[in-house]
Amino acid sequence: MTETPAPDSIEAAKTRRRWISIGETVGILALIISGISLWDAHKERTESRVEAAKVKPVPIAPLVLTAIADAAGETLKIASPNPDRVIQTQTIVFPTALDVSSVDTTGNPRIEAGWFASGLRSAVGDNRKKARLPIGIITHYTDGGTDRDDTALYEIGHSWRARLLQHDVPVLEGITLVQRNPKDLQSSLDARWTKAHPPA
Repeated sequence: MTETPAPDSIEAAKTRRRWISIGETVGILALIISGISLWDAHKERTESRVEAAKVKPVPIAPLVLTAIADAAGETLKIASPNPDRVIQTQTIVFPTALDVSSVDTTGNPRIEAGWFASGLRSAVGDNRKKARLPIGIITHYTDGGTDRDDTALYEIGHSWRARLLQHDVPVLEGITLVQRNPKDLQSSLDARWTKAHPPA
């Protein structure tokens, strides 16, 4: 014979089922809220990355070289005033009129008067006076650990030293920047030389 549950037992069972349903609903709501929070966080990170990508890169400051002459004016020691920029190699290019080959340096950036003295003396003839010689300098350097290259046109300030039993020699004084990144370095050098030394 089947026993009929007491009214109290039936009511208690209904109450338990209600609590289970409420608990399940709360759990589902918590899961939904967590999902929304996760999505918001992901969206915010994505938007932050997009905004960061839109930020324009900081332009690289141009390389400007300085030079110090030795006591005799025979050599110019080239350097960058920025200690984070370390010169690795350089190619020094001369005007065609001097009939002098370009010179490569590694680890010891410099310009020596002996590289072009004969060519300059022949090019100017007897018109030896205080002047500026256009040169091209192609520099490979590191900038805070990043490799970079620079091409520029400079001028060497120089005078002449007369010698009794030998040829006169140029005395180097320093360099000054004339032009950055010329389209054709050799052509720019030759044009500047011709302007300062027009054909007779």
